[in-house]
Amino acid sequence: MDIIEHYRALLKNSDIVIETMVGATGANEALITSHNYLLDYDSIKMAIANRPEVAVLDSAVKEYQFALFALTSGQYRHAFGGLRLFFELMLATVQFSAHEIDYRMWAKDSKDINWNALKDPQGGVFSTNFIRAFNPAFADCGKQYLAIAEAVYRECSEFVHGNAGTHVILPADIVFQKQAFFSWHEKAETMRLAIIFAFSARYLNYVTKEATDRMEPIITDALGNLPPVQAMFSQPAMG
Repeated sequence: MDIIEHYRALLKNSDIVIETMVGATGANEALITSHNYLLDYDSIKMAIANRPEVAVLDSAVKEYQFALFALTSGQYRHAFGGLRLFFELMLATVQFSAHEIDYRMWAKDSKDINWNALKDPQGGVFSTNFIRAFNPAFADCGKQYLAIAEAVYRECSEFVHGNAGTHVILPADIVFQKQAFFSWHEKAETMRLAIIFAFSARYLNYVTKEATDRMEPIITDALGNLPPVQAMFSQPAMG
């Protein structure tokens, strides 16, 4: 078998993965849900479209789409790695909004995105200090979303770093693996909650009424149990 045929055979295996996935109970619904999260991120993008850090969000969404493609192709380790990168970039968008010089340096390849800075309890995007500066009503809720963010990031990192347990879970060949498939979607859902919280806490006081109205169903779906969200969206419309 020549080299080209070798890779054609791998692509055929990916086709088999998709066909097997289609026949798995609940798989189509999970894929549709995760794919439709792109609509949420598009609404967030429109809300901050005039800000420089929106370029980071664009990069994040691109990585999310690649991660989804890897997932449906049976490339599970790469799918988890891409999902982690997406999460970093989305939270970096929020962090850069408060530190434009860091964004400018990142855009010139002079500064890296640092997970420890993103989750820092004193100045990260879920910290009381950061949230209080933009939306004090959300400040008391940050710790619980920081815990969520740290846990899901750590779980994806296990695949990136090749922890022993991941070699047990993931197949040696390109085949459909139900556990890995559904685990990815669970992590994507968890990340969505943390992302929507971070963006809401940072931007809701600074976007247009049109953007707020567009984001309301997304925010209430994800964060409707939070008192500041209930307070914000239960107010009667001004005549």
